[in-house]
Amino acid sequence: MIKKHLIKLLSLSLIVLCGCSSKVKEAQNNATTTNKASNEVTISAEELAQLRASSQQWQQAKAGVRRLLVIEHDLKLLIRQLNEVAQREPATQSNLNQDTTAPETAVNVLAKAAVQPKAVQPLFALQVASVTDWIRLTQSYTEVKSKATKLLASPFIANVETAKVKGVTFYRLKIGAYKLQNNASADCDILKQHQVGCIVSNYTEQPLKL
Repeated sequence: MIKKHLIKLLSLSLIVLCGCSSKVKEAQNNATTTNKASNEVTISAEELAQLRASSQQWQQAKAGVRRLLVIEHDLKLLIRQLNEVAQREPATQSNLNQDTTAPETAVNVLAKAAVQPKAVQPLFALQVASVTDWIRLTQSYTEVKSKATKLLASPFIANVETAKVKGVTFYRLKIGAYKLQNNASADCDILKQHQVGCIVSNYTEQPLKL
């Protein structure tokens, strides 16, 4: 009987020891799992914090990058303007040099104008024919020229004045170029003495082209 009781006690003791050891192992396993889970959560939080910090840094840096781009654009514009100013300086200098010489040129022109008297334009001519037919005009020109070159000392100058009278076109042949009316009248009298019709008229500069 005593042996049976001892065997039972030993069996119970072994069962209790096994149960305790299994509980201890289970507790250790639970603790390990808990530690692993806590470690994983801690790592994820750190990564999240790092990501947030990186995002904030990028946001701050992005504004700085934009400012740098704006500054770079302004610098390019400034360099371009400086280059344009540098290119304009030689042209401006040459213009200044020209301006300094311009008064001298103007003075020279005025001096020449003062030295050379202004030519007086002729005012009078001798009208020797007035016809409505161009062919008759050329015939009159030939006749008058043959006589006038012998009678008049002045160079033979022939002009034609075209005038319309009541719808009819007249071609007026005018010879000579006189500054004084008295000289024109004297030559006109000479032509009349040799049967050449003549009147003193205004000068017209329209050379006759045959």
